[in-house]
Amino acid sequence: MAALAELETVYLQAKADPSFEAKMQSDLRHYVGRPTPLYFAERLTNYLRGARIYLKREDLCHTGAHKINNTLGQILLACRMGKPRVIAETGAGQHGVATATVAARFGLTCEVYMGTEDMRRQALNVVRMRLLGAKVTPVESGSRTLKDAINEAMRDWVTNVETTHYVLGSVLGAHPYPMMVRDFQSVIGRETRTQILELEGRLPDYLVACVGGGSNSIGLFHDFLDDPAVHMIGVEAGGLGIETGSHAARFASGELGVLHGTMSFILQNGDGQIQATHSVSAGLDYPSVGPEHSYYRDKGRIDFVSATDAEALEAFQLLSRLEGLIPALESAHAVAHVKKLAPTLGKNEIMVVNLSGRGDKDVDAVADLLKHQLLTPNPLLVTTMNRIDKCFRRLRESGDRALMPYLTAGDPDLSTTRSLILEFEKQGADLIEIGVPFSDPLADGVTIQRASQRALASGTTLAGIIDMVGDLRAECRLPLLLMSYVNPIFHFGFRRFAKEAETAGIDGLIVPDLPPEEAAELIEAASAHNLHTVFLIAPTSRPERIRTIAAASKGFIYYVSLRGVTGVRSTLSDDLEASLRMVRAETDLPVAVGFGISTAEQVRMVSRVADGVIVGSTIVSLLEQTAGQPDQVKRAGEFVASLKAATINQRPLR
Repeated sequence: MAALAELETVYLQAKADPSFEAKMQSDLRHYVGRPTPLYFAERLTNYLRGARIYLKREDLCHTGAHKINNTLGQILLACRMGKPRVIAETGAGQHGVATATVAARFGLTCEVYMGTEDMRRQALNVVRMRLLGAKVTPVESGSRTLKDAINEAMRDWVTNVETTHYVLGSVLGAHPYPMMVRDFQSVIGRETRTQILELEGRLPDYLVACVGGGSNSIGLFHDFLDDPAVHMIGVEAGGLGIETGSHAARFASGELGVLHGTMSFILQNGDGQIQATHSVSAGLDYPSVGPEHSYYRDKGRIDFVSATDAEALEAFQLLSRLEGLIPALESAHAVAHVKKLAPTLGKNEIMVVNLSGRGDKDVDAVADLLKHQLLTPNPLLVTTMNRIDKCFRRLRESGDRALMPYLTAGDPDLSTTRSLILEFEKQGADLIEIGVPFSDPLADGVTIQRASQRALASGTTLAGIIDMVGDLRAECRLPLLLMSYVNPIFHFGFRRFAKEAETAGIDGLIVPDLPPEEAAELIEAASAHNLHTVFLIAPTSRPERIRTIAAASKGFIYYVSLRGVTGVRSTLSDDLEASLRMVRAETDLPVAVGFGISTAEQVRMVSRVADGVIVGSTIVSLLEQTAGQPDQVKRAGEFVASLKAATINQRPLR
């Protein structure tokens, strides 16, 4: 207690001392590199099709993370107290590197405690600390992670308190540490306020940051706590999933407790013993959280969510590829939540994400987790690439075009639909569009209208179609898309539909009567379950309209080859190639052409200028003509085979 009382007294005196503040500000500017930029992530914003996303670039601080804001302040206090030695704990290694760096700057002896599991995960930072002159002491006890490193550092401190200052790395521990670390990190939020007002003329709608101990998040949030219109979201480590128990999400399943001198939410068992935690990110792998976070969570001022290892790994790659910024795995958890949230927000809303550190320290670990296949991630660890994307990538490499037959589910019954899908796959179809029957199919001609009436009369429902797809998924490897009017899905429930569609193995969704401007809720639900939303572009669409539709689409663009409704046509538009060039000028997505295509020769013509061809009414008409005949499925398959032959060995499109 005496050491804590001394530290509080010295800190409060230093806070009131203009010379201390001047030294702090000088070193923040000239040594740390502040202010850090507030960067508009334009490509990420466009990709997510929602709020405007800014990144607070704490990764550009000297040493590569926000941690140095705190270590600079605390080591200036150590010098003020006349203590020649500093110690620190570290998980991800960034706090250890920052402490070793500033200790070298001021000529202090430095020792850093680090769990051996974290030393394995963050080997690069271990080397950096030793190069900076610090002694890195391995911790073998407990889970060999951050919690255990703190335990050892505290044991050292109470033994050597007269000569040693403990540079605690987060808003943890006994008072005054949470207050002091928060104050040193609050420079992040103060700068953000000034910068966003300069850039946008108003405050952001959302602030998002990852939360381990909580120093980077409270550093961003603190200056906005009195601005009720600014929503604040902390993202914890969801690990392998909350339901598995292998995570570090304190607010999801923790209870109030006391650890390392702090009362806060803690992961513990029924006897008050601290539970083991898990996160792919060493810096978030801690069983407790800063007390202010708990306070503001209970007040409803800060919301907390979690992101799993898999989601963080996907976000790690996404930000790297879209913005050329490799984030720390800790920061990637925040980006993972942004990936979910941004598409649900309006394009005029503003979101600031704290990019708390850079990811060079994590590259080896990520490469190992992804089995060194960075372009094709391990499907067990990240969201599996949608089968639609795989299909078009494969076809582009081979020079073929996609053939996508359409059939109305339940015409004449779902058992026959199942057999037709498997037969179409056998005969070379690349994707299949499965129509959900609807009583009022405004975009369809009489052929598909009659098919819908027959399917509804046979008792076909959306739930039954989903079950049918789930039943055949073990046998069918093709991408399967549902074409449905919006009301059946709306009545079913967007979120329920997306979840059940993903479980069944449905890959995409076409909703002809739902424009992208009104589709935010559906897009959000679909994106959360790896379900691609495909929107239609009409031949009358102008470039600005094409841009809007393309931004909302995933997988491919459905180009309607003619005005009006579906149905067989004897001729196609003469300006199809020019129209597709206009579409391609606005998007890199593949373009598939449908409506009116009925013969192999028409398929061949369209294949010369499009990435895929959709054939529907003529197949549905054939099924109507052969209804009740024993060779119905076989004859339909033979027709599909003739269409597929017309898509092979086409010249490159671009």
